[in-house]
Amino acid sequence: MTPRDSNPLIPGFAPDPSITFIDGKYFLVTSSFHLFPGLPLYISDDAISWKHFANAISRKSQLSLSKSRTRITSEGDDKDPLLATGGLYAPTIRHRSGTTYIACTNVIHEEGESNPEFENFVISTTDVFSGNWSDPVYFDFHGIDPDIFFDDDGRTYIAGSSYTRGHPWISKIAIDCFEIDLQSGTKLTKQKEIWEGYSKLFPEGPHLYKRGPWYYLLVAEGGTTEGHRITISRAGSIWGPFVSHEKNPLLDVADPTAYIQHTGHGDLFQDLDGQWHMVCLGVRKRQNCYPMGRETFIAPVVWHEGGWPSVDPIVLNPSSLPRSTSSELSAGTSLICDAEAGRVYIRDPDLTRFQFADAGQKIIINPLPASFADYTQPITFVGARQRSLQGLAKVSLSEQSLESLVDLEAGLVYYRDELRFARIFWSSKESAAVFEFVNSARDLRSHHVCKLKMKLDGPVRFRIEYNESSLDFLCSGSGTPWEMIGTVNTLDISGSDFIGPVIGVFASAEHGSSLAHFSDFLID
Repeated sequence: MTPRDSNPLIPGFAPDPSITFIDGKYFLVTSSFHLFPGLPLYISDDAISWKHFANAISRKSQLSLSKSRTRITSEGDDKDPLLATGGLYAPTIRHRSGTTYIACTNVIHEEGESNPEFENFVISTTDVFSGNWSDPVYFDFHGIDPDIFFDDDGRTYIAGSSYTRGHPWISKIAIDCFEIDLQSGTKLTKQKEIWEGYSKLFPEGPHLYKRGPWYYLLVAEGGTTEGHRITISRAGSIWGPFVSHEKNPLLDVADPTAYIQHTGHGDLFQDLDGQWHMVCLGVRKRQNCYPMGRETFIAPVVWHEGGWPSVDPIVLNPSSLPRSTSSELSAGTSLICDAEAGRVYIRDPDLTRFQFADAGQKIIINPLPASFADYTQPITFVGARQRSLQGLAKVSLSEQSLESLVDLEAGLVYYRDELRFARIFWSSKESAAVFEFVNSARDLRSHHVCKLKMKLDGPVRFRIEYNESSLDFLCSGSGTPWEMIGTVNTLDISGSDFIGPVIGVFASAEHGSSLAHFSDFLID
C-alpha cells in the first residue's frame, strides 16, 4: 500500500461528507447523485484511513434515481455552465440509542420541468456494520440537505436548506428547522426559519451541534464553486436567534492560487483524544481544471476562549491529524475499496443484465439499446469511481463478442453524466475500434474510427490512461501494439458541476441480442 498525502481523505467522487462515531468506529457518508448504489459508506478506526465497505441505498426497491438527469442551469456562462445533476444530495449520518440514521434528499428532475422536486427522507439501521438499511421514511420539506439533531431532552430536529416556492436558482434560501418523529416522518412543530446565513447566498448543508449552553449552526454558503465557504452561528435556543460569528467565514479560500479550492459543506467531529476536526468537500484545482470533482478533505479545529472555533485552511498535509491506530484497517494511508461496494451503475440499472466472475475482472453484459446520452432508459454500464489522479483503466473484449452479427458497441468509457462522456469501443457495424468524445453542454465532440490491422483471432484490448490534464484512449488487437486513437483535455470534460468521474465497461445493441464478454477489467 503506497502512502499518499493526507488530503483528500476520500479521493474521487466524494462530496458533502458527514461523519459520526459508533461503537469504536468512525462512519462517513457522501452524496452520490445519479449513481446506484447510492450513499457510499466508509469506515475507519482513526478517521485517517478509510474503507468503502457498503452503500446505504443498495436496493432498487428503496427509491428510484430514474429522474436524476443533469440540468444546465442559468448560472455560469457558455464556456463553463453550472450543471446540476439530480439524485441523492448531501446526506447526514447520526446515531442514537443503538440506531443509526441517514437523512437525505432525492432531487427529481422531471422531463420538461424547470423546477426540481424534493423527496426528503430518513433511512435507518440497527446494525450499521451489516450495510442493511431500511426503506425511506419520507417527510414534508421543500428544500435540500436535511440535518438530524438529537437534543439533550430526547427531542429530534431536522434543519435543512429551505427553498421558497419558485425557481430554485432565484428563490430565497434559508435554514429552517422543525421537530420530527423519525419513525413516521411526522412534523411535531411548525417549520421555522432560524438563519439566513452570513452572506445570505445559497445557505445549505446545515449541521447543528450543542456545546456547553450554545447551539451551533454550521452552514455552507456561496454556491459550489469559487464562492464556496463555511460559516457558523450560535444561539441559546434551537429556535434562535442565531448570531453570526464575527470572524466569519469560518473556512474560505483566500488565496486564488491555492491548489485546494471550493472548500465547503463541513461536518465537525472529535477524534479518540477529544481533539476537534472538520471534514468538508473541496477540489484539487490546477490551471482552472479539477477533473476529479469534489472530494472529501480534513482540517483541524480549535475552540477558543469565548466559545467560537477556528479551522485551518485545507492543505494536502494538515499540521494536526487524528492519532493513527495500528489496526489492519488503518495500515498505510490509502483508501481501501471493497470491490462489490465500489461497483456503480447509472440511475436505475437492470441488474439482471450483468454477470461477474474473478472478483469483478470478468464481466458479461447482455446489452440494452440505450446510449449514454439517453437519460430516460436503463444503460448497460458498470464501473467504479476514479480514485487516483494518475493511472489507467483497461479491459479486454473477447473474440466471440467481436463476431457479433448484431449492431453491438462494447468497450470502455470515462463518464460524468449524459452530457459529458468519452469512450473507446468495438463497433460491429464498423468492424473497427471507435473513439467518441461528447460534451453537449459546451457543444464539444469528436469521433474517430480506427481500422485495426489484425485478424479477429483474439480479443481487442482497450485502455484509458489518465492524469490531471489529459485522457488518452488506446486500443490493441491480438498481437498488435497499442495505438492511441483519441485524447481529451480534462478541462473539456469537467467544470462547474456537483459530480465526479466514473470509469467502466458498457455494451449497447439496437437490434437482437449478443452478449459482450469482458475480461481483465482493472481501474487504478
